[in-house]
Amino acid sequence: MDPTINDSINAANTLIDVCARLKQFFSDFRPETQSLSINFAKHTCEISFKISIPDGWRKRQRKIVVPAHENFVVTKMFDSAFNQHRHEWKRIGSEYVLDANKLPFSETYLVTMEGKVSKGALDQLVYIKPAANPVRNEDVENYWLESGLRNLKMLESIYTDLEIDEVNFGVDVSIDKIFGLTIPPEIKAQAESIGKIIRAASHMDRQEWFRSMRDYRAQSRILPNYDANAFIRLVNWLTSKEVIERYVTVDRPYGLGTVQPPERYHGVVPQSIEINAVTELTLRSPTSKGYLKFNKKDYIKKLRSEFKIG
Repeated sequence: MDPTINDSINAANTLIDVCARLKQFFSDFRPETQSLSINFAKHTCEISFKISIPDGWRKRQRKIVVPAHENFVVTKMFDSAFNQHRHEWKRIGSEYVLDANKLPFSETYLVTMEGKVSKGALDQLVYIKPAANPVRNEDVENYWLESGLRNLKMLESIYTDLEIDEVNFGVDVSIDKIFGLTIPPEIKAQAESIGKIIRAASHMDRQEWFRSMRDYRAQSRILPNYDANAFIRLVNWLTSKEVIERYVTVDRPYGLGTVQPPERYHGVVPQSIEINAVTELTLRSPTSKGYLKFNKKDYIKKLRSEFKIG
C-alpha cells in the first residue's frame, strides 16, 4: 500500500476511534453521527450526534452521565424544535451530567461535542502543495495554490458529512527588491548606517561601532533632516495587512487570510511577507485550486508615492 494512503487511513482511523468512543457514551439513546467538522487552523474537531431519550427512561434513570473524554466538551444541545439546552449539562468532576427530567419532551436531541485533534492527524488528512516559484509578469506575481483531502474514496466510505474549515495556505511574497527599487539611495544609505551601528553595539564590536558612527556622520551631512523613526514607521505601515491586502487577490474557493510581516529582519526592509489564503474542504468539494495574485506594479506605485519618487 502507498505510504501516503496508509498514513491517511491511520489518521482517519484515529478520528473514527474518537467518534466511536464518544458515540458509545450515548449508546442507550440510539446515537446517530450527524456530522464531523474540523477546524484545520485551530486543530479542533466538532462531532454532532442525534439521540433519542425515551420518556420512560427519563422517569427511571433521570440523569445522563457522559465521561469527559480526551478533552472533548459538550458545547451545544438542541431539541427537535431547535430550542437550545446546552446550559443543562453540568461538569461534575470527570463527568458531564444532564438531568433529563428538566428537559421538555422531544423525540430527538442533537448533542455537539468539541475537542482537540493532533496536527499530525490533520496533516495526514489534508495535503497542501507548497507554492512554487511565482509566474511573474511586469504587473502581477501569480502564486499557485492547491490543497485537498487525501484518499477521498476511503474518507467517503467512512463519513457521510465531513467538513474541514480554515485550511491555511501560506505564501512568502518577496518584497526586498521592490523596496530596493523605490527607496531613494540617500535614505537607504542612511538607514543602513544606523543598522550597522545597532549591530555593532549588539555584538560589542568597538572598532566596528567607530567605523559605523563615522559612516553615519558622513551620511547625516548628506541628509541632515533624516528621521530614522519616521522611516521605520513608514516601512512597517507599508508592510502591514492594512496596506498589503489592497494589492492581493485570491481565486475562489480561497479567501484572503492573515498577512504576517516578520517581527524582526536584517537590513532596511523585510525580505518577504507571509500572506495566507484559507479555504474549506468537504466530501463534495474535496480540492481547492487557484492563484494568489500580488499586484506588484500598483504596489511599486504606492511605494514611489510614499518615498516621493516621481
